[in-house]
Amino acid sequence: GLMDGVWCLMLAFVLQQARCTTNGAEVIGAVGSSVTFHLRSLEGGAAAWSFHDDVIAVVLFGDPPEATFFDDGFKPRLAFPGKGSALTISRLRLEDAGTYTAKTAGVKTTFTLRVYGELQVPAVTCAVRNCSAGICRYALRCAASGAGVGNVSYTWSVGSARRRGAVVLVEESALDEPLLTCEAQNPVSSRNVTVASPAALCA
Repeated sequence: GLMDGVWCLMLAFVLQQARCTTNGAEVIGAVGSSVTFHLRSLEGGAAAWSFHDDVIAVVLFGDPPEATFFDDGFKPRLAFPGKGSALTISRLRLEDAGTYTAKTAGVKTTFTLRVYGELQVPAVTCAVRNCSAGICRYALRCAASGAGVGNVSYTWSVGSARRRGAVVLVEESALDEPLLTCEAQNPVSSRNVTVASPAALCA
């Protein structure tokens, strides 16, 4: 119909008119949460949004904006706040990570989305136990799991001291047991676990 013809012309116009590129931000999101990409203006009257160069939606700016969707996997999870000047993706999945491009009249804006899973509470295991002359030395290993968690960094708090790394070496006599806490961190979450007694863990 007539509306289809208008959309076709609009889409052709938007896709052909991208003459210059501006790079948007790198955006980080957690699985299950939402992220929003913001365009700088409403110039051009419409935007075509692509994921890995495949068009997923075209939005006509307005209050409310009018959107036509080209990808059923995204359709129920997309919204266009700010009269269409932004794209919000909700209920993020790991496979949503990648490059998103918005083409408006004369301008192409690229966003990079990285999606990570949230960490589980880390588990601590006893790697080494060595006791002699009433003093015990332990090596404790901290590990946090989760799907798509990316790079995980570990920090141990031993009393008031902080040490980086998944493995911590502690020495203790029977009288002195410092409180040990391992914190695991990735780009979207932080979890910690406290070990009250290395001796009990390594028994």
